Amino acid sequence: MMPDRSYGDTSAREEGALLAALRRALSGAGWTQAGIATELGVGTATVKRWLHGRGLSFHTLGTLCAMADTTLAELAETSRMTAQQQDKLTLAQEEALTKDSNLSTLFFLIVNGWPPSEATEAFHIAAEEVEHHVQRLERLALVDRLPGGRLRARLSPTHAWQRTPMRRHFERHLKPLFFTMDYGEPDAIYGAETIKLSPLGLARLRERIEGFRAEMRALETEDRRTSSLPADWYAVLAVARSMGPMIKP
Repeated sequence: MMPDRSYGDTSAREEGALLAALRRALSGAGWTQAGIATELGVGTATVKRWLHGRGLSFHTLGTLCAMADTTLAELAETSRMTAQQQDKLTLAQEEALTKDSNLSTLFFLIVNGWPPSEATEAFHIAAEEVEHHVQRLERLALVDRLPGGRLRARLSPTHAWQRTPMRRHFERHLKPLFFTMDYGEPDAIYGAETIKLSPLGLARLRERIEGFRAEMRALETEDRRTSSLPADWYAVLAVARSMGPMIKP
């Protein structure tokens, strides 16, 4: 049986990201290779090898983390988030996602930390179809399959979907949800505000909307962690548009 190269590729990529995060943390704490060498009583060449993963023991890694005033867990989380934020989808990847709503649903679930089974339980996508989509996401280099069957997206949940393919996808699949919503229903959740902004104020509004997305993700994470009540999925839209066409004579 041939070894699964995806595990090896993923492991090498994670190791590189972790070491890069360690180098940044040490530099941010004011350490140079020469300073580390003097502190630990080794040669500068040895430190250089360590910081690129050669001959680096777990004990030495822990020592270097302590010198950088961080922990291995914090370093791993930093490296993971940095790697995700650096990944940008190609237009081909976005086009592939938007051509199949089940594929994009599964990808969004994985991006936000949900297991593939959620696609079956909440969105009624057949389990065999989910596995087919997982394999396709792997081929598209959008997810990594980790040991134990876990999946991880190569994209941060903070990614802003602003390019043409996703805008078309929103137009087809999500926009109708909000247009057909009965805002007069007692259980309708919405808020509206009319404000006058300069270009600078509008730029700040964009930042606020991105901040709102982050708050929604934090709310979901806390709810998953603390609540034992049954949950349902909600689509949340934050949008602003000019009122010029409505108020000009």
